[in-house]
Amino acid sequence: MNDTCALRQALRESLPDVDHVGFAPDRPPAFTYVPPSHAKALDPEVSLVEGIRGSGKSFWWSHLSSEPHRRFIGTAFPEIRFNSHVRVEQAFGAQATSENAPSQDVLAKLIQHFPARAIWRAVLAQRAGFAAPYPAGGQWLERVGWVHEHPEEFDELLLQIDRQLEEQDVTLVVLFDALDRLAEDWQRIRPLAKGLLQIALDLRATRRIRFKIFLRPDILQDREIVGFPDASKLLARKAALTWRRADLYALLFQCLGNAERYGQAFRGLTQHTGLLWKRSEPAQAWLLPGPMRTDEHLQESVFALLAGKAMAAGPSGFKRGKPYTWLVNHLLDSLDQVSPRSFFAALRQAADETPDDHPLAIDYRMIAKGVQSASQIRVDEVTTEDYPWVDLVMRPLRGRLTVPCAAQDIQELWRIDGTLESLLDKLHSSSGVKLPPQHLSEGHAGVLADLESLGLLKRLDDQRIQMPDVYRIAFGLGRRGGVKPLK
Repeated sequence: MNDTCALRQALRESLPDVDHVGFAPDRPPAFTYVPPSHAKALDPEVSLVEGIRGSGKSFWWSHLSSEPHRRFIGTAFPEIRFNSHVRVEQAFGAQATSENAPSQDVLAKLIQHFPARAIWRAVLAQRAGFAAPYPAGGQWLERVGWVHEHPEEFDELLLQIDRQLEEQDVTLVVLFDALDRLAEDWQRIRPLAKGLLQIALDLRATRRIRFKIFLRPDILQDREIVGFPDASKLLARKAALTWRRADLYALLFQCLGNAERYGQAFRGLTQHTGLLWKRSEPAQAWLLPGPMRTDEHLQESVFALLAGKAMAAGPSGFKRGKPYTWLVNHLLDSLDQVSPRSFFAALRQAADETPDDHPLAIDYRMIAKGVQSASQIRVDEVTTEDYPWVDLVMRPLRGRLTVPCAAQDIQELWRIDGTLESLLDKLHSSSGVKLPPQHLSEGHAGVLADLESLGLLKRLDDQRIQMPDVYRIAFGLGRRGGVKPLK
């Protein structure tokens, strides 16, 4: 096998399938990369970590509780404070049972009888290992009932655990994720999410016990969730899982260098840089050289060896852009963020579609197809799992709009289609609409504002509306000179 084919195979075997794109729980530690900007987010003292879909919230929820992954992080990224002095416990998240925390169905039953604060205090008691008289062996109904009826005893046991942790020089961090799965609709999610944040704030008074909650930005934008006394003290310490362009390529190179069969081909490709890959023996992983993590000029030269220097053929092909910058630019949402999931989905598609006889590992034309695929995946996630109402308001615009356009053009199509009336009908039906627009009461302008806050739309300086390619392509909107929309 020649070097080009080996590099293409390295891409195919190191980039995960689109169902998991970079964040499958069973991915070996070698495929873990911590961007410098994530150091604060992973600090045990930071209780709130926000991130868009695909930014790594569930990844860290699962991997921080994995000893092999934490050990690798401690070796490869010593600036991260998740070490032997931190004990991690999973609570609510992408779980199938109620072992670590009540599932959605159990929460629905509990909230009928107890305040949300009592539910999360019981989860804390369970994960912290409270002793008798707390009924650790009972069901959640019994546990929450005891916590609700015995507030003084709870406080005494919490103080006891905190003192023990202090003597052992250990910090307990309890992880929470997927708050949109707390209940079926926004109205029932709000009190549970608010109660959870209140307990996280209460724990700031302890020395060694912390909640770390991974959540989407829209949760923190809801006034009914963060509208409690001293919430600002919690919000002031929040951190964000953001990915710069250099971070995305560093993650890609870390994965390529650790491809099981063809990683050597990529590590050999980078020898011209004069940098050496070091081996981390405990995790059997190759560590990305430091300059390849942050030096964009170096990263661009390496990626050019994989995908070329231009997005078109001929001596003037560079006028259409360079693959290194073009790919990320076309995956940005209107908040100027790119998720590793979208980035990997585009590259995986490009590698799979590149012909075996192509002189480079990735054909630049396949990068454009990869962006189309990533756009479809992104839109499916938004409209199927997160905000089903988005599909309803975008459907009348498909094939009938070219961006940038005036806000009035969108609103007129909604008026003709009766879009908001249909949305209100669904809200009032028995099925309902999960997480509806927060500003629906403000009419068309309110829905546009919600689409902006979610990163789907952007208002330009001249007040026209633009939609980034990562959404525009799959939603079927046109743009002059842009990647063709999907039919």
